[in-house]
Amino acid sequence: MTKGSQQPRPAIAKKLPSTIYLETTNRCDSKCQTCIRTFATLEPPADLSLERLVRIVEQHPTLKRAVLHGIGEPLLNKELFAMIDYLKGRGVEVTFNSDAISLTDAKIEQLLHSAPDEFRVSIDAATPETYLKIRGVPQFHRIVDNVSRLIARQHDLLRSVPKVSFWFTGIRANIHELPDLIRLAHKIGVAEVYLQRLVFYETGLAVREQSLYGSLEATVKEAVEEAERLCQKYDIIFHASGASAPLQSLDPVAGSRPWAGCQRPWTVSYVTANGNVLPCCISPWTAKDYKGAILGNALQEPLAEIWNGERYQTFRTTFESDTPPDPCRGCGSLWSI
Repeated sequence: MTKGSQQPRPAIAKKLPSTIYLETTNRCDSKCQTCIRTFATLEPPADLSLERLVRIVEQHPTLKRAVLHGIGEPLLNKELFAMIDYLKGRGVEVTFNSDAISLTDAKIEQLLHSAPDEFRVSIDAATPETYLKIRGVPQFHRIVDNVSRLIARQHDLLRSVPKVSFWFTGIRANIHELPDLIRLAHKIGVAEVYLQRLVFYETGLAVREQSLYGSLEATVKEAVEEAERLCQKYDIIFHASGASAPLQSLDPVAGSRPWAGCQRPWTVSYVTANGNVLPCCISPWTAKDYKGAILGNALQEPLAEIWNGERYQTFRTTFESDTPPDPCRGCGSLWSI
């Protein structure tokens, strides 16, 4: 710890993580130019089965929130809705991000029946051309149509859940389209829009030159401020990832230890489709040594033993030092905490 800093947090976490990210699949139907999956194979292709999910969750009787995404498209897992039913039956809050490409009418009915708390649509453009450039597939119109049908059907059934939102990863190649995305959200009835920061690792479009973080140029500020005005006009909720306001999320974290405010080593765990436990969902992007970021396997070891095992304790102790673990070295400067 640096001189004058707070007392280090303990290496042992008293409680199991309140939130678990359960990667339902690492298969995908997009080829996003900002995603590590497009350029590297970190783990063997796999879907998480309902049986394996139940086996993991039953070890955690006080689980509050499950996030059913990771590297991959959740809608490709045929057992996804059974997983949601199981988790909701246990009183667990459920959310997941999706590209919505495979959101057929049948899946719309299943989604509304299972009723996860949130359905987050990852959409990084307001035009087909920019969507293709960033997401790698020519599916913009299909996604807009799919989400429009979902919201229309939700209104027909008078359902308030899932809460549907747009998630927009802002980079230099698309930030000018953010106001038009707000207009699109208003047109089809999406009530929330999130601006995400880029996780860059110097591949594809995930490069420093595309990052908006720490350089609020006039054009960037104007686009975000116009989006804020439109959201006020249309009564759309506008947030940024990292629990901050959109413009604030682009400002650098002060201090020499920008990762230090993160609570995830004590509150969150991420389980891949193969059962590997990672410290958070950002680590596949930021870890230089992916295998070294694996803290255990929830299909081979009890979750409680992993959570406070030697590897996790070492991770937390190193996190509280002036030299954080490999996956965290970019966090706070490459992403938001």
